[in-house]
Amino acid sequence: MGKIRDFLNGVRSELRRVAWPDRKLITKATISVIIFSLVVGVYLWVLDLAFTKLLSLIFALRGA
Repeated sequence: MGKIRDFLNGVRSELRRVAWPDRKLITKATISVIIFSLVVGVYLWVLDLAFTKLLSLIFALRGA
């Protein structure tokens, strides 16, 4: 039981040293992640459309 108490005291001590980000930084980071995800999603959507059209054209030319 003593080892668990020592461990939890160590955890508490380390958590006091953590420099927690403020709300403004978290908001900026969240918005950045959302925008980046949307950009990557649109990029992949455009690539998917392009490959779909290209493969449809190839299959149409081959008569499949």
